[in-house]
Amino acid sequence: MSNLSYYEMRLEMCKVAKMMWDRRLTNAAGGNFAVRVDENRILISPSLMSERKHCEMQPEDFLLIDYDRNIIEGEGKLSRESLMHVLILQNFKEIECTIHAHPFYCMPFVAQSKPIPNVTEATMGRGEVGCIEWTKAYSEELSRNVYQYFEDHRETAVKKPIGMIMPKHGVVVSGPSIYLAYSMLERIECDAFCTITKNLI
Repeated sequence: MSNLSYYEMRLEMCKVAKMMWDRRLTNAAGGNFAVRVDENRILISPSLMSERKHCEMQPEDFLLIDYDRNIIEGEGKLSRESLMHVLILQNFKEIECTIHAHPFYCMPFVAQSKPIPNVTEATMGRGEVGCIEWTKAYSEELSRNVYQYFEDHRETAVKKPIGMIMPKHGVVVSGPSIYLAYSMLERIECDAFCTITKNLI
């Protein structure tokens, strides 16, 4: 057994990272995710997880940080979007995992700043995947605008996984566990695909 802390969760995070890449739920342009494993302790993917590693992660690749984004365990570099994850995980005890990704069929909605509607039972009751205003990528303002979206949708976010769009950039989803956050990512990708192809049937 490894001496790494939260080793079992690290293994699960490796699986999720691989599924994100293999199922085209993110691309080489980016993607990152984080899991709150304890009070004031978050495991988070390092910078360039997609571009350099193509989401082929090892347990030791994930960084253990606190709410001030101090690296407690690990040698990688923090993603520039880490603040976004920390703000949500610190202030929503009901949310354990957040995922930022660039899913293939979601990206047309992202590029055009259009919400993804609920068109399948899998997302009913979770609200549409709405957009915030465009904000410069990797900025603190973007992280805080993403967090504000979750605050504005707190009533739903504390009960169910939700998703949102950062225009021209990507999506963010949440969940009370890593499994449910990943599930939400697949669910909104399905809704996006169904919406795009509805006139082909």
